[in-house]
Amino acid sequence: ILGLVGCATEPEPEISYDPATLKLDGEQVFATETEFVSQFPNRDSGQPNNRLAAEWLQDEFTTAGLTCTMQEWEVINFSQQLPLNNVVCSLPGESSQEIVVIAHHDQFAGTTQGADNDGSGIAIMLELAKIFAAEGKPAYTLTFLSTDGEEYGMLGSGHFVEMHPNPEQIIAAFSLDNLGKAFYDGVRMSSTGQLRDVGPLWLQRTAQEAARTAGDIWVPAIKPTYEQLLTQAVPISMWDQGPIVAAGVPAIGFGENCPAEYAQECWDTYHSEMDTLEFQSPATLHQSGRIAEALVRQLLVMEQFPQESGPYLYFEESNSVL
Repeated sequence: ILGLVGCATEPEPEISYDPATLKLDGEQVFATETEFVSQFPNRDSGQPNNRLAAEWLQDEFTTAGLTCTMQEWEVINFSQQLPLNNVVCSLPGESSQEIVVIAHHDQFAGTTQGADNDGSGIAIMLELAKIFAAEGKPAYTLTFLSTDGEEYGMLGSGHFVEMHPNPEQIIAAFSLDNLGKAFYDGVRMSSTGQLRDVGPLWLQRTAQEAARTAGDIWVPAIKPTYEQLLTQAVPISMWDQGPIVAAGVPAIGFGENCPAEYAQECWDTYHSEMDTLEFQSPATLHQSGRIAEALVRQLLVMEQFPQESGPYLYFEESNSVL
């Protein structure tokens, strides 16, 4: 009965950005990632290189023309004080409403380079910041957030939204995580909030159609309906969008899609010493990064943003939502 009375066709997003404006280059992203993870290995939270990595990122964003602050705080982790550092950099727009791009500079303690997780996201985010800063004042304020403590439960993104003076001004946010391995054949999206709520469908559909309009990049995948049901019933996020969604802000996460034939390779190089530059691909970074750029460019030309409430189930084959 619910299916009969509750299903409706999901409106097609109106895409109006110019795909010819996409500039992100995978080779440059790979060069930036190489510099970052080579200079700052062992940068798990609380380690000396974690702070040095945050300071380097602040310098890089500032040199590009953004205004940056360092958020510093401590948590008790396994009965010990753990110092954490977020880097928050903004490119002021014509409007104070914000679009937030997120990646994490900390890494899993069992890795040395932490290349894919999350050197890949950091490099994409930094190169996006340089591109948009060189274009002058955007329509909306662009905020680039490098978080700490992601590996301990998205502590950095949670701190950011908790300390934000007005989260209602955030139009949309998205995180970038695990996006560079040569094995990957696409990007998938997560809308899971941390312990509550779900990210909006309109943002996921806008990301899909913005990528499709480009014509030469992967179209990010929405979770299958059964996974939507599971993750909304038990909302435990694994990416930085989780606390943002839980705070009521429209947010999603972009992450890897690993094909079945490379499942073992993907697993062996995740949260292990094998998460190195050896398995990173400029071509994959190019695809993943341009999806993110396409979404930002589309959001920047939009004047109105849909209002949605969850939970929901989206059926992609019929483009309908319950």
